[in-house]
Formats: sequence, structure tokens, C-alpha cells
Amino acid sequence: MAVNTFRGVVDILDAAVGGPDAEVGPPHHAFWRNVNRDEFVATKLFGQPILTLGDGAHSNVILSLKGEPPFGTGPDAKFPRMPVGFDPVADDEIRSIEQWIDNGAPDGSDTPGTA
Repeated sequence: MAVNTFRGVVDILDAAVGGPDAEVGPPHHAFWRNVNRDEFVATKLFGQPILTLGDGAHSNVILSLKGEPPFGTGPDAKFPRMPVGFDPVADDEIRSIEQWIDNGAPDGSDTPGTA
């Protein structure tokens, strides 16, 4: 599944937590919902940016989905792998989000909340 729009990223994250209407609890809730692409890109959780444009591999959203430090269960983990309580996101979907970030996180023509 190739992701080349913000809407595609939102769809993957929503599916990972049980769908677009599923409640996501603290500490970060569903930070990807009800925001536009620019707000999403600027999001910080626990004072850390969720992504670095052009550097998907080192972006926190990717590290969290892969369970790589500082996420996961290893000795260097400070946070659990995301999404907590659900199956891990498929590797190909994570790679798609990573590539989307590498490509500058294009908005595309299908921003959430628009028809």
C-alpha cells in the first residue's frame, strides 16, 4: 500500500486502533484526527516532534510503530511500541508512512475533513 497523502496516513493510523471512530485514550489520544497536514507535521508529544520532514527512519512516529528505541520493550525503551493494545501496524504500511515523510509529507488532494 503506497501512501502519498496525509489522508492515507490517517487511514493507516485509524485502522491500527480499530477504526476512525474508535476512542484512543491518554496519554496522546488520536493526535492525527481533526488536524490538517501542517498541524500534524508540527505535532509534538512529550515535547518531541512526531516527525522530521525528509527523515522518516528517525521520525518518532516511525520508531514508535516499529518498536525501536526509545519505543518498544528493550532496555533502551522509554515508551511502549504503538499502538498499545492492538496488533502492530504491518511493515509495508510503516514503510509507506516512512516514505511519505521522506518525500516531505505531501498533503495531496484528499485532506481529512474535505470532500
